[in-house]
Amino acid sequence: MSRSTEVFAPLAADYARYRPGYPDALFETIWNELPTSRPRVLDLAAGAGAATASLVGHGARTVAVEPALAMLHRARASLDGRWVGGVAARAEGLPFAGGMLALVTVAQAFHWFDARAALDEIARVLAPGGRLAVFWNVVLPDDFGREVYDLVGRWNAGYGRPVTQRMRATPADLAAHEAFDVDAPREFYHARPMDADRYVGYAFSWSYCGGALTPEQRAPFERELRGVVARHHGDRLWEERFVTVLHLALRR
Repeated sequence: MSRSTEVFAPLAADYARYRPGYPDALFETIWNELPTSRPRVLDLAAGAGAATASLVGHGARTVAVEPALAMLHRARASLDGRWVGGVAARAEGLPFAGGMLALVTVAQAFHWFDARAALDEIARVLAPGGRLAVFWNVVLPDDFGREVYDLVGRWNAGYGRPVTQRMRATPADLAAHEAFDVDAPREFYHARPMDADRYVGYAFSWSYCGGALTPEQRAPFERELRGVVARHHGDRLWEERFVTVLHLALRR
């Protein structure tokens, strides 16, 4: 198994329940770049299927590729037969014929790939003129988020803060690959309501938090996290704000 598979497989339930979706404007922007209204699409590193569901909702004939079977099962349950299917595979070795796809999407996962090997495979399965869409949800920084990240750092000595600024610049490996012409990054702002219970579940879906804590650490970490939430938000709802950063590339 890859490291990402080992990390995320136990997090599938929290990932499916608590991770944010993506704004409709993101997919409308991608759709406007495609030559057909019902493309064949590969959603790569699909996780629990949040992006897959939006692709299917826009009319794409979508196959999800995800190495963690627990995640793939969650995606299948949520899509309830509305996709073409799911395949347990990695980005670096795609079991598809060359030139068969109009679009490959990578939501929240490109930083886990062996970038050169994955881009070679994506270029192989995309038809000339096809598109690669790489995107991330990035939490907009505030004092609350900074205190949460400080807390995570105290519990996970190997933790590095989310690479939000790097995700807002075109990944160097994508920009340098000879098979792709890359557009300037585009940003889409959205928000969702949040409360303490939901935020705790969301935090436990992070690879560097729920994926790093031992079973003995989870309860004391949660107590401290709820204390941070209480200091900043009390017992009320608040709005968690995101920017979705899109890197769209043309297959030459």
